[in-house]
Amino acid sequence: MSYNDVSQIGYVVSLEGTKVRVNLLDSHKGQLASHRGGVNSVSQPGDLIGFEAGRHLVVARVAEMSFVEPEKAHTNKFGTMNVSDIPLRQLVCHAIGHIKSSEGRLSFISENWMLPPLGAKAVPLDKELLNVVFGIPTEDRKFSLRLGSDARTRTVEIRAGVNKLLSRHLAVLGSTGYGKSNFNALITRQIAEQFPSARIVIFDINGEYAQAFEGLKNVKQTALGTGTSTEFGSVFAKEHINYHRIPYQSLGWAGLIKLLRPSDKTQLPALRNALRSLPFVKTNPVNSNEVLVEQIDANTGNRTSFPLVDDCSPNNQAYLGGWLNVLQQQNVQRQTQWPPFKALANLVAEFGCVAASRNAGTSERNAFNYGNVLPLIKIIHQLSEDSRFTEVLDTSGGQMINASDTWDVPLQQEVDYIFGKPKGVPQDWNVHIVNLNGLADDLSPLVLGALLEMYAEVLFKRGQNNSYPTLLLLEEAHQYLRDPYAEEANQLKAYERLAKEGRKFGCSLIVSTQRPSELSSTVLAMCSNWLSLRLTNERDLNALRHAMENGNENVLSEISGLPRGDAVGFGSAFNIPVRMTIDEAEPGPASTDANFADIWSTPLSPS
Repeated sequence: MSYNDVSQIGYVVSLEGTKVRVNLLDSHKGQLASHRGGVNSVSQPGDLIGFEAGRHLVVARVAEMSFVEPEKAHTNKFGTMNVSDIPLRQLVCHAIGHIKSSEGRLSFISENWMLPPLGAKAVPLDKELLNVVFGIPTEDRKFSLRLGSDARTRTVEIRAGVNKLLSRHLAVLGSTGYGKSNFNALITRQIAEQFPSARIVIFDINGEYAQAFEGLKNVKQTALGTGTSTEFGSVFAKEHINYHRIPYQSLGWAGLIKLLRPSDKTQLPALRNALRSLPFVKTNPVNSNEVLVEQIDANTGNRTSFPLVDDCSPNNQAYLGGWLNVLQQQNVQRQTQWPPFKALANLVAEFGCVAASRNAGTSERNAFNYGNVLPLIKIIHQLSEDSRFTEVLDTSGGQMINASDTWDVPLQQEVDYIFGKPKGVPQDWNVHIVNLNGLADDLSPLVLGALLEMYAEVLFKRGQNNSYPTLLLLEEAHQYLRDPYAEEANQLKAYERLAKEGRKFGCSLIVSTQRPSELSSTVLAMCSNWLSLRLTNERDLNALRHAMENGNENVLSEISGLPRGDAVGFGSAFNIPVRMTIDEAEPGPASTDANFADIWSTPLSPS
C-alpha cells in the first residue's frame, strides 16, 4: 500500500519482536509541526506512525525518542553543516495493528503480529488514516455514541458502537472532579435521545443527574424517602420528583439477608425460619413488643394465641417448642397484613434460643443460644429505630399479604417500579433516576446491595426471553460493589452474578468509581470496556494495569497526568487504547466545583 501523497520521514533499521526502531530523515531533524499540511505530528511518545509494508500499512505507537551517534552519514551535506557530525534522530515504536484496503475501503486490524520490512518507509498518519485507526466500522456508525475527539489533534471524532460499548459492561474510573459524571451524563442522554425504547436506571448517589435530562420525555425521578411528589407533564424538569419508600418485605429473602448480614452457623438458620414464619404472625395490639402466633379451632372457632418475645424471658417457655413447631409447619392462622419489620427480632430470638428442657415434652429459652443471636436482634432493633433507615424503607408493615405468592408479589412490584417491567409489558419511562441523596453513607452498602439482590432474583427468574435490555448506571460503585475478600464470607453477592451472567439477560452495567481497587475484582474482570480519567493512587493504577490487555505502560503512565476532561479508553469498543478529550454534556450534571474565590470575596448582606 503506497502513500505517495504523504512525505516519508524515516526508515526502519531494526526489528526486535514487536519493537520497531526507526531513523528519522535528517531534513526533519526529528520534528514535525503539529498538523503540518493536515498531517499528525510524530514528535513525542504516544504518537502514531505508519510503515509501508506491501499491501498494508503497519501502524505503531511511538515509545521512545533519542539521539544516536551515527557510524556514517546517511545524507550529503545540508547547507554548511557536515551531517556526519550530527547525531541521528531515532524512534522506538511498538506495532499495534495494520491498515488494509479492500474494495476501495480502508479498515484497521488491531493485531501486532505484522511488522514492516527492514528499510520500510516511515510516514506520518493524516486525518483520513487516523479516522480509520480510531474509527468504527461503517455498519456500526448508525447505532453509535460520540464520546469526544482524540486528545492529540482534536480533529478525529471518537465514537463507539452501542452494542460493543454496553453488551459486556463498562467501567468508568477517575478521581473526583475529573469528569466521570459528565461522561456518564453524556452517553446516557445520547442513548435516551437516539433510542426511543431505551431503558436506563441510574443510581444517583449525590442527586446530580436530574438536570442532565431536562427537556426529554419519558424520564422519571424517584427520591427514596418521604416528601410531596410533584406532578408533571410529558417533558421532564429536575424539580419533578416522586417520593417513594421501599416496603421492607419487597426486599425478599435474599435482600433481607443481605441487609442484616447474619453469621452462617447460628444466626442465618434462625433468620431463615423467621422469614418463613413472618406472614403468620402479628404484633400484640396491647403490647407492641410482643408478637403473637394464633390458632383457630376448626370445630369451635375458638382462638388461642402465644406471645413471642425478643428476650430470654422464662414466661411460657415450656410451650415455646410446640408453638414454633406448628409455626414452621404453617399450621397456624395466616395473617392478611404484613407485621412491622421489628417482628423479625422476636422470631429470630425464639428460633435462635429454643432448646429442649430436661422435663420431657417441654422446652426452654437457652441463654447461651440466645447470646449467639443477640447481635442480629440488636441490628434489627437499631434499623427499626434509625430514622435515616425508616426514611428510605417502610418498616411499619400493614400492606396486604398475597396468600398464594407471599414474598414474590411485593418483590416483583418493587422491581417493576425501580428497574422496569418484563419484556412485552408497556413501560411509562425510558430513564429512571433513583435519587439517593437522602440515603446515609453508612446505609448505602446495605440498601443498595439489597436493591441489587432484588433485581438479580427477579431478572434470573424472568429468564432470557422475558427480560428487557436494561442499562444500570451505578454511581460511586465502590460504596456497595466491594471486594468480596473484604466482606463476610456468608454475604450473597448478586452484583457479581449480574456482572458474570447479566449480559445474557439483557442487563448491562456502567460501573463508575473513583476507587477501582476497592471494587469487587470479579466485577472489574467482567468489564470488557474501560474509560479511565485521571487516577493517581498506585493501587487503583494496578487494578487498571491488570485489566489493560492490549495496552502498554506508556499509555498507562499517561493516566496519572491526564488533565480534567481527558481520558484513556480501551476494550472491545475501541480498536486501540485511545486518549481522548471527552465532550461536554449539554445540559450537564450538577457536579461543578464550588467557586471559593468568588463566593468568599462577596460580602455577606446583613441579616
